[in-house]
Amino acid sequence: MSERRLNRAIEGELYRLVGLKVLTFEQLHRLAPRYPTGRWNLASLVRWFTLLGAACLGAGLLILVPKVVQLQNAVDVGLALATAGFIWGGLHLERQRGLAKTGAALQLLGSFALQGLVVALAIRFSTGSDDWPELVALCAGACGVLAYALGSRLVLIHALINAYAAFGAQTAYDSGWGAYELRMDYPTRYVLAGLVAVGLAWAHARWLRGPRQGFSRAYLHFGLLVLNLALWFFALFGFYDGRDYTWDDRTASRLAFSALWALVTASALFAGSKWNLRLARGYGLTFLIIDVYTFYFQFVVAPSGELWFIHLLLTGGSLVALGIWLERRLSGRAEAVVPPPAA
Repeated sequence: MSERRLNRAIEGELYRLVGLKVLTFEQLHRLAPRYPTGRWNLASLVRWFTLLGAACLGAGLLILVPKVVQLQNAVDVGLALATAGFIWGGLHLERQRGLAKTGAALQLLGSFALQGLVVALAIRFSTGSDDWPELVALCAGACGVLAYALGSRLVLIHALINAYAAFGAQTAYDSGWGAYELRMDYPTRYVLAGLVAVGLAWAHARWLRGPRQGFSRAYLHFGLLVLNLALWFFALFGFYDGRDYTWDDRTASRLAFSALWALVTASALFAGSKWNLRLARGYGLTFLIIDVYTFYFQFVVAPSGELWFIHLLLTGGSLVALGIWLERRLSGRAEAVVPPPAA
């Protein structure tokens, strides 16, 4: 059953409960917006608008405050007050007014302000080392502590993004060859970090209750993403640590990591199917397809470039077949859960 149909069925049940005088109209008006039946999910729009607004406002504050306020002490005090104010406001809106999404967005603003405070203090007491990865790692740790104190998954995601950068990954636009690039200088760190994050996801889902149990989803996203990206880099360049990587003279290493990557993606598919983890199935299927095409172009297409037309036919045909298979699977799943029409 699609989400809209399910929400319509729930809405019908709510009105029936009002007719039976189990619910009041006031309770109906409070519950009905949680199950939108229109084409647009307004609750989802509220969430994304508040998140985007929080990110923009936080970035604006980080840029504006140092320009407007010249005194370093005033900057530090202002960022400290902003951190405390946003956190207090977010908790107040969430717990006293029932505005969970807006409250979570304000808590995220508090996390941004906390990172700004850490950076400002680091600049003030800098010894000239310019070791920015350690600074970003410190921000990740501070935001992580704040996430657990608040029980905020958004703040935890902010901390994980900082950790992703601190380990040695970056993306930017390279004007030299006119495209965006993704760089991962130390993939071994990400393999280890991915395994640890997956373990934390399992531990949170298994042993914690309440809002912090929801952290398992953020950890699983982070773990599967960085683990697969690191194995993708190894499958492309062979084993390397730092920026010392080549391509042609590491065939055996690239082949071994392609096989290891396939094992990891197959394990994610198996785990997702066994424990009904849609997230794990999605990552497993997506990166298994990428792994297959990476292997194909490295070890089949590269040595036989003169057969480019055959490779185009095989690649195009397999993509079309994959699209048809996915559409049929999704359509079959939707038909299987649609309830029979009411008599």
